[in-house]
Amino acid sequence: MDIETFSSIVWTAALVGAVIWIYLARRHRRLRIKRLLILELLKGYFQGEMPADQLGQRTREITGRGFVQSAEFHSLAVAAFQRAIDAKRADQSHSREDERKLLGLFAALKNEFGLTELFQVEAWRAGRE
Repeated sequence: MDIETFSSIVWTAALVGAVIWIYLARRHRRLRIKRLLILELLKGYFQGEMPADQLGQRTREITGRGFVQSAEFHSLAVAAFQRAIDAKRADQSHSREDERKLLGLFAALKNEFGLTELFQVEAWRAGRE
């Protein structure tokens, strides 16, 4: 093999590697932006700014049905719910009624997206096998 053939193979491999790296970096950035948008929507939802059906429509517009059915979306929803609970508890004037309202919002969210207690079911299944 002469030096020109070897050089062209190396440059081609470097170019392919660069293209793959650029693709993965752009994909990661798009997913991160979608996650941040979903977190903002969930934050607004738990603050009472929009109903569950509007949240569902906007979320599906941003991400698509596949992401909504994933465990990652479930974890984002639970995290947003926990942040809302923590914010209410940090406020000295919160009441049990506020916490019940947040639980109701979380139940409506679970109904809208068809979320289950995925982690609880998996833990139960692991103990049964």
